Amino acid sequence: MCFHNSLTATVEEVEKRFGIKKEPKTVEYEPVYHGNGFEFPTWPVITAQAPNSLQFYKWGLIPRWAKSLEEANELRTGTLNAKVETLDEKPSFKYALQNSQRCLIPSTGFFEWQTVGKQKYPYFIHLRNQPLFAMAGIWESWQNPAYTDDIWHTFSIITTEANPLMARIHNTKQRMPLILVPGTEILWLQNNVDKSVLNEMARPLKDDIMEAFTVGRIISNRKLNSNVPEVNQPATYPELSQQQLSLF
Repeated sequence: MCFHNSLTATVEEVEKRFGIKKEPKTVEYEPVYHGNGFEFPTWPVITAQAPNSLQFYKWGLIPRWAKSLEEANELRTGTLNAKVETLDEKPSFKYALQNSQRCLIPSTGFFEWQTVGKQKYPYFIHLRNQPLFAMAGIWESWQNPAYTDDIWHTFSIITTEANPLMARIHNTKQRMPLILVPGTEILWLQNNVDKSVLNEMARPLKDDIMEAFTVGRIISNRKLNSNVPEVNQPATYPELSQQQLSLF
């Protein structure tokens, strides 16, 4: 699955990459070296409904039918990701899917863990020649019934089956985020896209344009602040080198 993301690009870089016109009210944000989905961070997204501007939504989709803040908080721990194969089967995503509430989630890379024996090794994964890319997502709006003016905009990252590279890294569940390329980014945001086109886009990205390397265990230490530059810097594990010869 994809619960750990990174976005170190500036607002200007995001706007330039996705062809967004600069908005006077665009919020500046700090680089996210490690965004933990279970902390429900605010993230810049580009929606099908407003494709020319940057919105700021919370990670962890809350369906509009959630009846209370307690239920909303409980639901969003299970909606950080949405499997592309079962999107149309899950009540939490039904309204967003039917109303083409799709979005792009900018990223400069993401993290996943490889299990070797009893140990887990963290990896940072990114695209070789594309420092800033988009993951496919869906979004929802939820109104807190306790406060009529308290509206939450939230999203889920869509996942698909792992390509060979990600199957070797995320070797327990073998999933990966649905990564789009510039051509499919536009299609993903269009309304009334033919289902066969969506099915084609649902395939995992080819692994020859992806790169992965091990990083330090700071990302796994809950007692430390992992949202720091060194979190996505390469780190070596001597005991892993022989295993990697057979995995990569």
